[in-house]
Parts: sequence; structure tokens; C-alpha cells
Amino acid sequence: MSENAVAGNATYQSAERVLALLATFEDGRPELSVTEIAMSLGVHKSTASRLAATLQRTGFLTRSGQRYRLGVEIIRLGTLALRSTDIVDRLQPAMEKLSQLTGETINLAIPAGADILNVAEVPSTYILSCSGGWIGRRTKPHAVANGKVLLAFGAIPLPDAGCLERYTEHTITTAEALEADLARVRRNGYATAAAELEDGLVAVAAPVFSPVGGCVAALSISGPAYRLPPDKLDELGRFCAAC
Repeated sequence: MSENAVAGNATYQSAERVLALLATFEDGRPELSVTEIAMSLGVHKSTASRLAATLQRTGFLTRSGQRYRLGVEIIRLGTLALRSTDIVDRLQPAMEKLSQLTGETINLAIPAGADILNVAEVPSTYILSCSGGWIGRRTKPHAVANGKVLLAFGAIPLPDAGCLERYTEHTITTAEALEADLARVRRNGYATAAAELEDGLVAVAAPVFSPVGGCVAALSISGPAYRLPPDKLDELGRFCAAC
């Protein structure tokens, strides 16, 4: 193998490791030590330390003591990506309309591998609301209304039965129960989730289809249980689907 080919392979491997390192950070792991990074990447601590130090110098990571977290450069690029996403621009009027008519929090979610990623939000007009902190958040699909929509219409793969994590006593944790719920979603054209991710949090969601027919996103309305009681969810779900 030529020297150029060897150098090219090394550069490619380094780039892969950098991307894998950044992807290691998530909601449940906002800070990581060098040891944790090395274990996640399957590399020596010295390699993990060099990668983290490089990303710190370029603003992609920041360091607090012996732990790293995502830096401002990630925020800048993430914000730029969200602003340039056509689907956000296209659905903003519908989100604003739903917000005006319901007063509740409106979210837009897209597939992110086996998870869902919230990419846009219109906050609730109520003082007590479910607004804030959703943009950029990845969520497991089985416990949220917009995730069920993306599962039901084939935008993301069905999770393995062992991956159905329980968040509350109402969370769906079996493959049979999930498939039955997804069948209802396909039949009704919308999904509901009542206290399945968090006690007191209720949501409905409807699919967003591309011009060629595939489901590419989910639009949701969420609020506290006392404002969105069970007898109101079907009506709200149909309303969301028709918007």
C-alpha cells in the first residue's frame, strides 16, 4: 500500500472517531471523562485524550475539571442546520396555527436513527406548560406520541422488545402492546400518549408525509393532563391530523 493510501486511511479513521466521539454525548450523558470516551470508542485513553483535546481547541467540546461536554461550536452548527431545514420552514405556519387554536406546546420531530429528534417548537401560551428544552432532544419512540407516529408509518424501525424502556407505569414495554397501539395509530391517522414518558404529560401527534408519500416527520400537541383529559384526546388527534 502506498504512503498516500496509508495516510488517507489514517485520516478517514480519525474523522470517523471524531464523529463517533461527538455522537457519544446524549441526554443521559451530557458530560464524559476521557475514560468513558475511550470505553465508548474502543480506543486507548491516550487516543481519546488527543481527540477530546483537539475538539476542545476548536470549540466543539468544552472542559470542566476532568469531564468534557459539547461546546458552543456544536450549538452554532446545530442551530444553522435547524434553520436551514426545509421541513421546519414548510411546517412553521401549521405549527403556529395549532398553537393559536389550542394554546398548547407544538413540536415537530423527525427520525434520528432508531430515535426521534425534536427540531422545532412553538411554546404554549399558558404559564404552566410543557414548553422549553425539546429542540435538539432525542427521545425513544415507544413512549411518545410523535415517536409512535414515526414507528407506525415506517419512518423508523421497530425497536427490539428488550429496548422498550419503562419511564412510568403507563409506558408500553412489550412488543405485543406496542404493535396493537401502532395498529390504532395507522387506523386513526394519529397517535396519543398519556403519562407514558413522564407523569402528567399528555400528547397527540399526526404524521407529515413528503410529496412522494413517505412519512418524514410528526407534528404533536402536548400539555398537562388536567388540560388534556382522556375524553379530549381523540378530538385533538383528529384536529392535529387535519391541520
